Amino acid sequence: MFMFMFLSLGGVQSALFTSESALSTDPTLAYVVIAMCFGFGLALSIFFAYRISGGSLNPAVSFGLLVAGVMDPITFIAYTVAQLLGAMAGCGTVAGIFPGNNFRGANQVFAPTSLAQGFFLELILTFGLVLTVLFLAVEKSKITFYAPMAIGVYGEGIWIFGRRIEGISISAAVFVAHLIAIPFTNTSINPARSFGASVAAGVWKDHWVFWVAPLLGGGVAGCVHRAYKALEYETLNPGQDADRRE
Repeated sequence: MFMFMFLSLGGVQSALFTSESALSTDPTLAYVVIAMCFGFGLALSIFFAYRISGGSLNPAVSFGLLVAGVMDPITFIAYTVAQLLGAMAGCGTVAGIFPGNNFRGANQVFAPTSLAQGFFLELILTFGLVLTVLFLAVEKSKITFYAPMAIGVYGEGIWIFGRRIEGISISAAVFVAHLIAIPFTNTSINPARSFGASVAAGVWKDHWVFWVAPLLGGGVAGCVHRAYKALEYETLNPGQDADRRE
């Protein structure tokens, strides 16, 4: 979690520092750079932590796994505490070593976005992220040697020489979520990220939104996953993961 926060929020400071003169007229480049730092920062962090914790870096994702029945309550609490501590350490380090005294990146609902709009934007984007995790990282599938090399957003993942790399798909979901929501909420979809940034910046405006909405979105995704499992969705498209066509 520390590395994810350092890479992503460090990217925020760098993007806003180097694009300062253009921010008031056209902030698009800064938004793209920030989204890339969050997406690729998450990918690197997942690859690093995958064999340790499964790359669990988001309380909303952990809550979705809890609701889906694939994580126990003790593990959820332990991971959430670790994620919060790591987020505070990462954001604090960014605030301490980057030039200037103005740490930027705390989540808040920006005008003219209403609280309701910001809330449902965060809820829906987190729902998509957690559903991606549940169906790509939690649900295991066979390796398909002839699978095409393609990247999917909230979908198929990326295939390299027949192997599915889930971390890239999850990171693509985070990348797109940031492209969508940065102008409106600074994009949270992660309560620990919001908490660490608020501690570092001292900004707590609308902070509850970035806990309740992502957790609710993760919980709904967990319920959807349970429903699909109860309906035995695998039988709808039998042989999808077969090694060869019959």
